[in-house]
Amino acid sequence: MEPKLFYQQPAARVGDVIPQYIDGKYQLFYLKNWRDHNAPGFVPGWHRMETTDLVHMGPESPIGVVGGTGDLIQDKDGVWHLFACIFPEGKQFVTHYISPDGCLDHWELQEEDTFGPDGEIYHCSDWRDPRIVYREDLGEYWMYLAARVNLPHSQTGCVGLCVSKDLKTWEYRQPAYFPQRFNGACECPDFFTMGDWEYLVFSSYTTLFGNYYVKRKAGESQWRIPQNHRLDSRAFYAAKTAGHDSERYLFGWNPTKERDDYGFWPARYHGQDYRTWDWGGSMVVHQLRQLPDGDLAVCLPAQKAAAFTQPVPYTPHPVTQGWQVEEGKLVSTTPGVQQMMLLGEQPETCHFQVTMRPEDAQQMGVVLHVQEEMKEGYYLAVEPDQGRLVYRSWMRMSEEGGKTFPYDVELEAPLRRPQDGLYRLEVVTEGTVGVAYVNGQAALSFRMYDYGGRSLGLFALGSGEFTQLEWRGREYE
Repeated sequence: MEPKLFYQQPAARVGDVIPQYIDGKYQLFYLKNWRDHNAPGFVPGWHRMETTDLVHMGPESPIGVVGGTGDLIQDKDGVWHLFACIFPEGKQFVTHYISPDGCLDHWELQEEDTFGPDGEIYHCSDWRDPRIVYREDLGEYWMYLAARVNLPHSQTGCVGLCVSKDLKTWEYRQPAYFPQRFNGACECPDFFTMGDWEYLVFSSYTTLFGNYYVKRKAGESQWRIPQNHRLDSRAFYAAKTAGHDSERYLFGWNPTKERDDYGFWPARYHGQDYRTWDWGGSMVVHQLRQLPDGDLAVCLPAQKAAAFTQPVPYTPHPVTQGWQVEEGKLVSTTPGVQQMMLLGEQPETCHFQVTMRPEDAQQMGVVLHVQEEMKEGYYLAVEPDQGRLVYRSWMRMSEEGGKTFPYDVELEAPLRRPQDGLYRLEVVTEGTVGVAYVNGQAALSFRMYDYGGRSLGLFALGSGEFTQLEWRGREYE
């Protein structure tokens, strides 16, 4: 199979990823969301694959674990333990498996260890997505869970905590994180340390929708909300991390718009981009870096960037007046007016990057799969005054789209204002999947269903400079 930058199987989609870094390889367990139960090789439950470069994945192996998101850990005696969750008759429980031979594909259920919420600290409605961390200083295993506090008000979503000495018997503790902010459990919690900082990553499907994190200095008890509280956009979910001392990656999924599982599709068909998000999709991997203030930066993994080796030629073709074309520089010269330009035909898979310096421009960015009328395409714009990167599809360019979607921004991700005033925008596309990065700090995942095989362009609402344009495609093995 051709290696994909955004991994998925033809008959299935990628659900929650449970990544582990073991012996120099990334072992990626994931919830395989089969779209065709009659497909050859159909086996329900968790699947595992490995990768060393985040580009070449697999082959896959089913591991015989049926259930929701979880974690695995090796104890002091070298025995591997796996924890998952199950949902019998509307209830939620954590399950425990042991590998009898040390193989990551062989697991035996320890049925007597299955347990649910206590009904005192934690409400019985939510108890899932265990994440296990060994606290060497205490000689204890800490289990973080998606849970809800047992209180009468609605804002009870939290990251729960249980503690064990032997990975069999668990003591209920007060929540690891309880901001009294979320109506639903904080899903897929993940805990890790980097330098002097501790981080708690989680996903929210109520109040806020997406992936979030909080931070604190080692030894502190209170979590702090960072400037870029959100990691990526609405179109990236259930992300968990893995890595080692010198690197850490964030593994999540970019949802599809293929199935009306929730009955939310518009009554009339205007295009696939109009449809609502599914559960599961294509795997997206970001690299995490630590900024001087302890915030996390989200950037394109170098291994994925290196996969693009084929230069794509481009020729500036102004669509509107107001452009000044110089060697290595494209300048939009008119304040208060949108200026648009085409560069050339866009390959299905490509990596495009450009450095932008807004003068008085309120927006500057890239438009994908567009024609010369500059209407039906996919716009990615930096908005310096708003401190964000935004995505706007062709739907918003018509009255029908405005009526269908009564909101201003489809997708957004927070941005820091750079001291030098430069915004380095990178866009990676493969088929319908796209991810944009700015300054190696922020990411925004998106989809493009209805238009392809068209041109890539630039636009600026006001005056500004585009420099350091690089455009590369990929030659598949």
